[in-house]
Amino acid sequence: MEKKIFSDEEVFEQIKPASRKAYKKCWKEFKEINPEINFEEGRPGEEAIVIFFKHLRFEKKVATSSIWTLYSYLNSVMKRKYGFKLQDLPRVTMLIKGFEEDTKKKAAIFDEVLLKKFMASEMVNPYWEVRQAIVILAFFGGLRLQECCDLKLEQIIRNADGYTITHKRAKQRSDKKFTKFVVPQEGGYAGRLSIYLTKINKQLDQYKGRVWYTGTKNSLLKKQYMGRNKVSDVPHEIAKFLGVPEYDKYTFHSFRRTAATSAADAGSSTEQLVDFFGWKNGSMCQEYISSSKPAILGMASRLGGFEALSQDRVMEVEEEMEKDPLDTKSIRQEMEEYIVLEEDPELCAMAVTVNVKIVVLNDNSGNLTF
Repeated sequence: MEKKIFSDEEVFEQIKPASRKAYKKCWKEFKEINPEINFEEGRPGEEAIVIFFKHLRFEKKVATSSIWTLYSYLNSVMKRKYGFKLQDLPRVTMLIKGFEEDTKKKAAIFDEVLLKKFMASEMVNPYWEVRQAIVILAFFGGLRLQECCDLKLEQIIRNADGYTITHKRAKQRSDKKFTKFVVPQEGGYAGRLSIYLTKINKQLDQYKGRVWYTGTKNSLLKKQYMGRNKVSDVPHEIAKFLGVPEYDKYTFHSFRRTAATSAADAGSSTEQLVDFFGWKNGSMCQEYISSSKPAILGMASRLGGFEALSQDRVMEVEEEMEKDPLDTKSIRQEMEEYIVLEEDPELCAMAVTVNVKIVVLNDNSGNLTF
């Protein structure tokens, strides 16, 4: 007895409306790749399915993770339409497993010293002030791009410790609970953030709603929201200004990765990282902990059979750095020159490399090219 073949309409009626569009799109593309098959007479053969997944991988360059998602969509349609599971075709499963594993392009991590210097320095105009405020909140909150765009003015509260910000993690799958973080007064970070927020209050008369407005290169803000695309460009601009090579590798996720690296270097536990960054489990933070400074020094101590490198010397250098105030005047001057060079290609071509001397924890001096 032959199994009944259901129509496409009957199939998609069995799929939840919220997901139906994605299943329809997958099934439509599968049928277009195999136009010679009459799908209402019988189920497609193994070869047609193999052709479809090869098309996704080698012609459309679809990532392996996305291919498995489409495999799931196609499998659901086939089960409902023909009463047949793709798991019964081991060649298809082995094909997808055999695809070369994707090389994930991870967002580059900022140099923590440079980024903190940028966050604590005086900006030359509102154009840079809004970008400085974005960096401050993204770093201290470990924010994703969408989380940063979703921030509300009324959820940013000033207190003795600095600013306390309440927000909701974008990828929490269960209770969607709110979480908090602090932009500290110590280090001048809250003070820098205050400059931008005060201008929103006084110039735009805004005390609630969206946070990000367009900054100009004079003294005023525009009463025009910064869109998601403009906010996502901020890490490129910061990296370009700091003179970082391959600045296009810095994405908004770079702020989050830099924050996680900094927290791991400071000795944060797996539980603390998972809780603060809103990760699903501890495996997400393992790369930060395993490559953190405490982990590296601890392993060097164990392999060498002696006590961990003395922390006294590190503390001494850190104290020296704390006593050395940030050269806000020089970074302000760099900002002004950057803006001029951006607007004048001839000046840009004549630009001279600037060397800035920095102190690093190994007590050596190095040159950084801006």
